[in-house]
Amino acid sequence: MKHITGFIKDEVGAELAEYAVGIALLVFVAVVVYNMLGQAIADQNSGTGAQVESVPRTFPF
Repeated sequence: MKHITGFIKDEVGAELAEYAVGIALLVFVAVVVYNMLGQAIADQNSGTGAQVESVPRTFPF
């Protein structure tokens, strides 16, 4: 019985679980930000590419 109560009172596993949850939240936020920034950068590059293509080409270029 002492082993069971000692196991229940031991908080080492709880600390590890808290760290795991914290890291999972950080990874989730990083993925969301990466997707948002990636889409914004892709949109900017598409707009810039369209502007470059619309420039008239003259000699010697």
